[in-house]
Amino acid sequence: MRDAHWHPVTAEMGHVAQGRARMRILDPDVTLDEYELKQADVYFVPRASPHHIEVLGDDAFRFLIFFDQPTPGDIGCRTTATAFSREVMASTLGVDEGGLPDFPFTTADPLIVARKNPTPPAREA
Repeated sequence: MRDAHWHPVTAEMGHVAQGRARMRILDPDVTLDEYELKQADVYFVPRASPHHIEVLGDDAFRFLIFFDQPTPGDIGCRTTATAFSREVMASTLGVDEGGLPDFPFTTADPLIVARKNPTPPAREA
């Protein structure tokens, strides 16, 4: 999965070469667009729109990504969580400070994060 992130001044367009994935994009009006991507699909993410890509199935997912800027810039949720004090994060999320997990300090967001969703059961032949 590509970690949840956004490009503050860069739009993104992609073309799926292989595999299946789910993309979610948060719109400025706080609605959520969700798409299932498959081979030959094209997607577009407007500038500054938070989004992520989750691989579906066990097959490889390969895609070409195009940006409208030579250096797209990237801000991820993982880095954002460690950029602010626990007091600010607790207030923002509306929880007690003690209820927050210990966010790992990250100086740079990982491009790819480990799959956390369960692996689908094996298919019978």
